[in-house]
Amino acid sequence: MKKTDPTRKRLPEKLVGLDPLLEIVETAIYSSYLADTIPISVILIGPSGAGKSKAIMQYKGTNGCHLTNDVTSMGLQDILGSDKENKIRFLVVPDFNVVLSHRASTLQLTVANLLSVTSEGTVRIDDGREKKELKHAPIGILTAMTRDLYARIANKWAILGFSRRFMPIYYEYTLETRQLIQESIVNGGTTLLQLVPRIMNTPRAIISNTLIGEYGDRIRLISDELATNIGYVPSYSKRNVASTGKSAFIGKQLEFTPHLALRTMARAHALRAERKDVNDADIKFLMDMISFTRFDRPGML
Repeated sequence: MKKTDPTRKRLPEKLVGLDPLLEIVETAIYSSYLADTIPISVILIGPSGAGKSKAIMQYKGTNGCHLTNDVTSMGLQDILGSDKENKIRFLVVPDFNVVLSHRASTLQLTVANLLSVTSEGTVRIDDGREKKELKHAPIGILTAMTRDLYARIANKWAILGFSRRFMPIYYEYTLETRQLIQESIVNGGTTLLQLVPRIMNTPRAIISNTLIGEYGDRIRLISDELATNIGYVPSYSKRNVASTGKSAFIGKQLEFTPHLALRTMARAHALRAERKDVNDADIKFLMDMISFTRFDRPGML
């Protein structure tokens, strides 16, 4: 039997099969460097143990990304209040389940402020003694949660408009990928340790010259598909937890917000590739991304 050399340096660990999701995540981060738009927030929704939080934590060292394990209104005030130069572009929350564990009153105020900071950059504090308003450049949120917990709060988020602030990314693993992950565990390529940070070469300033050009009509057509996909929400019943795998079609959503989000993601994908103009590769990226945006048909990795 061949023995493993204990002096051999272990290669950096890599998440198996998640490259398509990492491309979406990184494109969203680049969206925070585009002029005339707001950052596109992303929430990864998948089974427990599927590598969601581990994938997200890779970006804790990326310029403009601030890692926090929990979020409250006071915490938002502290984080953004100390960022006088608006260097924070994205809030990285590895597990949104932690945020949802707060008592109802705290959570309600937190969600209201997250709605505000992702659209206008404002944090409002009203603790009964004083009212304060803190202004910051709009930020994006990168987070993850399990399908079961998302099913419990999806309808409430839809009513509040909070779900419209996120690009929902639903995914599961194929049998082939699961076998590759198992082999990686056996070979020491996948462990419980955190991954080496992925440091991206993000811009030093806001970029205003990334253009869509002739691809505008194609993006408009694609937005119709996204508007339909996000109309499928989880069907949750307290009596039947198994229903979290099913969905109810509440109706096609208005195309306006999906259209704007896709235009931003197309420009951001071009910026990530260090291009000034959108091309066919960016349109293909949008179509691939949309395959992950329907709850009852999660994208397969």
